Amino acid sequence: MELKLLHLYDDVMNLYGEYANISVLARYLTDLGCAVSVDTLSLYEEKDISGYDFYYMGSGTERKQKLALSQLAKYRDALSQACEAGRVMLFTGNSFELLGDKITDADGTEYEGLHLASFETVEGKRRITGDCIASFDALNTELVGFINKCSKTSGVEQPLFEMQMGYGNEADRGAEGFRKNNCFGTHLTGPILVKNPAMLQYVATLLGAEAPERVSYPFMVKGYETTISELRKRMETMK
Repeated sequence: MELKLLHLYDDVMNLYGEYANISVLARYLTDLGCAVSVDTLSLYEEKDISGYDFYYMGSGTERKQKLALSQLAKYRDALSQACEAGRVMLFTGNSFELLGDKITDADGTEYEGLHLASFETVEGKRRITGDCIASFDALNTELVGFINKCSKTSGVEQPLFEMQMGYGNEADRGAEGFRKNNCFGTHLTGPILVKNPAMLQYVATLLGAEAPERVSYPFMVKGYETTISELRKRMETMK
């Protein structure tokens, strides 16, 4: 089985070691026996981005996010078509805000989004940070991650996660992220596929990889178990 992965703007949207999401996914799929190729789309580069099996974009500073948006706009139709076709797509950190209708920065300047869905993001002056525990209805296990943002996102019709600990799209706890078909957006960083083996396996399954449960990375499993245990203890003390 051959799979083509595309990392969008890896040169500017790569806070928190987000490149590792692509790295671990490529390794995992390779260990499952897939032939994997990884391409990148750099800022100001122009190329045909149709035909990929997996699209990924990580988090950036607020300034670099707007810079990426100015260039990504030319690929709106290609990304929309990929989403409608059920291609697997993952946008982490503030890159998922680009998929909506509009972003308004802290000074009131508006930036038109990609319109893959009808939600809007408004940035503020205060940063929202913290560790998170999230539940996902497609999995029987909770996910862990970290959020660092200065925004609230409203109007998401189909959220991705339900936050058990940490900040959601608009408030503490509650709904977080965005989903449309196999297009996923979340502020959870970590990187999310490294910190959550179950999410990594889920993405591999969506990509059609056979029997993903037959490959396991003990260091990742141990890391997840330690993190979720400590966060649950902390959550208990907060009640």
